[in-house]
Amino acid sequence: MIRVHIALFFVSLLYAILFSWAGQIMPNHLSAEAFVFLRIAFATSLFHLIALFQKTDNVNWKLHLKEFAICGFFGTSANMFLFFKGLESTYPINGAILMLFTPLFVAIFDHFRVKKLPNIPFAIGFIVAAIASFLLIAGKGAKFSDKTMLGDFWVAINAILYAVYLVRVKKLTAVYSPITVNRWTFTFGLLYITPIGLLPLLNVHFTTIPQDIWYKIFYILIFTSFLVYLLNAYSVKKAGPTLAGLYIYLQPLLATIIAFVLKTDHISWYKISLICAVLIGVFTATRFTPKGKS
Repeated sequence: MIRVHIALFFVSLLYAILFSWAGQIMPNHLSAEAFVFLRIAFATSLFHLIALFQKTDNVNWKLHLKEFAICGFFGTSANMFLFFKGLESTYPINGAILMLFTPLFVAIFDHFRVKKLPNIPFAIGFIVAAIASFLLIAGKGAKFSDKTMLGDFWVAINAILYAVYLVRVKKLTAVYSPITVNRWTFTFGLLYITPIGLLPLLNVHFTTIPQDIWYKIFYILIFTSFLVYLLNAYSVKKAGPTLAGLYIYLQPLLATIIAFVLKTDHISWYKISLICAVLIGVFTATRFTPKGKS
């Protein structure tokens, strides 16, 4: 179980950097359509390449074709597109706050999946982590307005779609390896996003993109497009979607720590108390996540 917690910690750490960097890339250098197509095409190629060098699962397409197609839509193309489309017209801080809805919906959907009501310790830990995470992010100055309304809406819908994916993909991770799951969900995702993203990508003037932006693009392609999905699939397989969703509450905590280390933000006893509250809340909730059939 310790490996699952380590995997989910790294997922949160890698995502903590994503919000501000994505805003620097879009829309000045890549459109959301082009960037999402690039992300999915890159990750799909990498998952297929790795599959060539390992023993692959025999996929029961008759039984699981529909589930791969659904997870490919909710977990890759649709949720990525709405997330990046939203960040084009809203602030990164708004996006970070709205993504805190994901664990809520994951917990709701997963409790329906295992047909259990939330227990009191889980609910208390969940609420404490949610409130403390929100306060950590809100303290940086969220700016919700008419100007950001459409972008905020897209990010919020993305949060719901990603929650659906985390719960639905459990059916696949129970049968197949993380590589196999991502290999085919990303393949379906690529089919969905190609009509929207291929032409915008071909129209990009790559020679005009600065070197520092290229570094950030490669970071997102390798770490938050490939590695994060691999670690998430492994974690859902071993521990279930609710635990994976709960770790999203660590993202604002890690973002605050990173900002402090880089001296772009200051630390205070108030922030330290919120950080401790997030840790205690997540720890408590993870001890009482629902268990049930895959």
